[in-house]
Amino acid sequence: GAEATRAMTRARAGRAAYVGARDLEGSPDPGAVAVARVFEALARLA
Repeated sequence: GAEATRAMTRARAGRAAYVGARDLEGSPDPGAVAVARVFEALARLA
């Protein structure tokens, strides 16, 4: 899930591609977190 993106330190696209790997480490991808929250909300409605 979105939490797995914390370990990803090499971005190939978007703004994150210009940031160093050390700065990315430990931070989940904001887009992945947003999508996960949308799916969690949809699951609660179902």
